[in-house]
Amino acid sequence: MASETEIASNALTKLGDEPITSIADDETQRAKLCRRYYYNVRDAVLRAYPWKCAITQKALAADVAAPLFGYSFKFQIPNLPYCLRVLKIKDDLDYDIKGRYIHCDESSIIIEYIARITDPGLFDSLLQEAIECRLSAELAYPITGNPTLIKAMWDLYGAKLREARTMDGMEAPEAPWESNALIEVR
Repeated sequence: MASETEIASNALTKLGDEPITSIADDETQRAKLCRRYYYNVRDAVLRAYPWKCAITQKALAADVAAPLFGYSFKFQIPNLPYCLRVLKIKDDLDYDIKGRYIHCDESSIIIEYIARITDPGLFDSLLQEAIECRLSAELAYPITGNPTLIKAMWDLYGAKLREARTMDGMEAPEAPWESNALIEVR
């Protein structure tokens, strides 16, 4: 089971640096840098891709105040600490996001969204690796100042996201085959 310290240490190791003893209590410069970057990096990586381990659903009730124009109802998006990105609304309803509200013409909705996961033990293994790579990329300049290593870490992060998309595609159920009207005409 991963920990924040393990993820930060793995990121430093990718840079050829020594691991830290604790992301919370270690007072070395490396640990302070990890603390400074880790939480934003974690959220950015969660937001960058719909990781299955971070997707959740929630029913929302309409806000008392209706939008001024455009749609009949508005719904407050779950508090930012919990909802990092709205992925879709059940039944593919027409909607628009304005600030921290979803505007729509339905009186109740169910959203699917990426939730902030703070317990690294719940991370998918590819998510953990992607966070490590992105953290390495962010730490590369302050730790090494080596432009080649900085680019290599960003490239590695991009490769981890591509790998996650590939794995995700292999895990998803096959889409039902639909006929094409042009083929049927033959």
